[in-house]
Amino acid sequence: MIKRILAVIIPLLTCTTLVAQADPIVASGGYSKIYKGKEASFEKAVSSHVAKWHGAEQWPTFAAIVMSGPRSGQYFMGTSNHYWKDYADRKSIKSHNDEWKKIVDKHVEEQSGMAFFEKRLEASYNDRSAPMWEAVSYYTKPGQRGTMLEILRKGADANRRVRFKGSTGVYSQISGGEQDGILLVISRMDSMADMAVPSPTIKERWVKVYGEEVFNQAVKDWYDSFTKSDSEILKVIPEMTTQSN
Repeated sequence: MIKRILAVIIPLLTCTTLVAQADPIVASGGYSKIYKGKEASFEKAVSSHVAKWHGAEQWPTFAAIVMSGPRSGQYFMGTSNHYWKDYADRKSIKSHNDEWKKIVDKHVEEQSGMAFFEKRLEASYNDRSAPMWEAVSYYTKPGQRGTMLEILRKGADANRRVRFKGSTGVYSQISGGEQDGILLVISRMDSMADMAVPSPTIKERWVKVYGEEVFNQAVKDWYDSFTKSDSEILKVIPEMTTQSN
C-alpha cells in the first residue's frame, strides 16, 4: 500500500519542493465500505491496530463514520497535518502492512482509493479539531477554483473582523476523486445543533464588512464557478483515531 502511495507522492513532492513548504498543510484519506454485519468487528480490529501502530510518536491517523449522503454508513480514514516530505520519509513496516491487509481482506467490500489535499490557510478560518464536521465538495469549472478561493479568503477576513465563532477548513484536492479542481470546504461541529443557521449569517457578515453590492456579486461569482456539489456529515470515532491527531 505504501508503495502505491509513494507512486503518487514522488511526482507531487518533486514539484512542491521547488517552493519551500512552511506549514504542515497536507492531508490524505479515503472511504471504505464494509461488508454488511461486519461493522463492529471492523471497528474493533482497526481500534486495536491504531493502538498498536498509530499512537504517540507514530504515524497519526483518524477515522470517521459518514452519517449522511450517498456514502452514509461508510468509513473515512486518513491522516492530516503533514508536510509532503513526511510521506516520502515514511518507512514501510511489513508486520504493519500484513496486519492491515488482513483487516481489509476480512471486512472491506469496496474502497475509494486515496485522495490527497492541501489546506488553504488563507481561505480557512479558526480551524480546529472537532468531533463532527460537514464536508462539501465543489466540482469547480476549469480555471474557477481560484475565484472560489478568493471569495472564501474574503469571507475568512470578514469573519475575523466581526469575530465570528465558527470554524472552517478549506482544502484543494490535489489528486484522486472524479476530476481535477475539486474544492473541499469543511465546517467543524460539536454536535448536530451546529447545523442551525449561524448568527450572524454569511450575508450579515459580508454586508457589514464589504457592503451589499459586493456580497451580491460574490454570490453570483460563487455559483457561476462550479458545476455541482456534494455534502455529507462525518463523526469521528475516537477509538480508531490517534488521540493527538
